[in-house]
Amino acid sequence: MATRSRTRAVLVLSVVAIAGVALSVGPASAAMLIGPGADITNALKQDTPGEERLNVDRTTFVTLSAGEYEVNDWRLNVFSNTEGGTITPMLLSGPPSSYTTVWLGSAFDPTSNGVQTVAETGTFTLASSTDVYAGFFTAGSGSGIIALDQNNAGTGSSSTDHDNLFVAPTGTGQTVAGFSHTNLGRTYAFEVNVDLIPEPATMSLLALGGLMMLRRRKAGLRP
Repeated sequence: MATRSRTRAVLVLSVVAIAGVALSVGPASAAMLIGPGADITNALKQDTPGEERLNVDRTTFVTLSAGEYEVNDWRLNVFSNTEGGTITPMLLSGPPSSYTTVWLGSAFDPTSNGVQTVAETGTFTLASSTDVYAGFFTAGSGSGIIALDQNNAGTGSSSTDHDNLFVAPTGTGQTVAGFSHTNLGRTYAFEVNVDLIPEPATMSLLALGGLMMLRRRKAGLRP
């Protein structure tokens, strides 16, 4: 009886160890920053206030592998919070300068200036490896909200597809193109942070395999 108990204990521990290995080899969730960054230096200017802007940063794209992704927050450097209007982040697939929206955030109306983090929600799924770009658009005459480095004199060194006469996207899978200025040498201070959602472990198969191992061992110990 003692031998059987020890054998069963060893097998149970083996199944637990196998499950741990299976969980560890799945894709790990790692935060990824898309966009030039909210902390770029020399972001001392704003766009002409009282208008609208749509911008896509074409330089700081990230190539994401196939999978499901979650957006938890985005960050921006607010130049002026007193001009009214809102700013909405978005993620798009390329290539420049004809994009397709893959995620749209919520309209944000800042109440203070400076670098700040804005909580977000939502997921998107990529069927294959995809170049993903970060962008934003304003509403309610919010063009002056975000800070920018107008001539790339600081740590930002981006090219921006820039539009001042546009129809804002309202969902995913929509085309964003027809920019009034493409490949404009300026950097806006913002970023969108995404996480890869890990694939679920096949625990049911592991449990079934462990049960079969126990039954085989039990049958082998019978006199």
